[in-house]
Amino acid sequence: MIFFSVADACRRLSIDAKTLRRWLAEAQLPLQNHPQDGRKKGVSSEHLHLLARLHQRSLVSLLSEPQDCVPDALPPLPAALLALPEALDALQTQMAALQQQVAELASLLAPPVDRPDPTLPSKGARRSSQPAPQAKPSRSAAASPTRPPRKSAQVIPLVEYGKEGRYIVICPKRGVLPFEPDTQEWVAWVKEQSSFRFVGRQGHFTAHHEWRTPKRAWRAHRQIRNHSYNLRLAPSQELTIVVLEQAAAALQALLA
Repeated sequence: MIFFSVADACRRLSIDAKTLRRWLAEAQLPLQNHPQDGRKKGVSSEHLHLLARLHQRSLVSLLSEPQDCVPDALPPLPAALLALPEALDALQTQMAALQQQVAELASLLAPPVDRPDPTLPSKGARRSSQPAPQAKPSRSAAASPTRPPRKSAQVIPLVEYGKEGRYIVICPKRGVLPFEPDTQEWVAWVKEQSSFRFVGRQGHFTAHHEWRTPKRAWRAHRQIRNHSYNLRLAPSQELTIVVLEQAAAALQALLA
């Protein structure tokens, strides 16, 4: 029997894990245990081809097809060790997103360049024997209010595509939120946000909420080779994963 893990089955059918479990439930097909490791769940080749025929899907070939179980094979590795590469990949993706956010915050917090005061004498000017009279402050300078302190920048939420084949929403204060995009909870959450970071399969960018526009649409922003690029997205109720992935692919194409 040829065994496919949940991730490999999703890749071959070009669907996510949630859709795979729903198709299996509709066809009354249970997840099967791994022939060598009972802690792992997956799909047999017969069930995989049956799902493909039921839903008129063509199976995508993988780089390496799973082989039949060998009785004298080496004992399986621990589940924690097998999941380590996926955990490292997810950690690298989060680190790249955090580095991009730190770079944007550093540009916002950079101090202004000090310009020389025209009232002060230059280095080449000769010193006079008598001290120069002090200049009186102008009325506009005396009447102008003090500049308010700059607000401290905050880390914005993150929406990314994980290795397990689904999108997750990460809040800086609450961690991973218990819902996925394209749901009613997602629309309600998007309406309350001013910006978030998107890391998808096609690329990444920062989404900003245009509060002053009539429809309060969103726009995608990305800095590429010292140039700022912006793309109009959609209103909050129409901000789906398809819209976000298309914008990420369009901005990523600018690097070519």
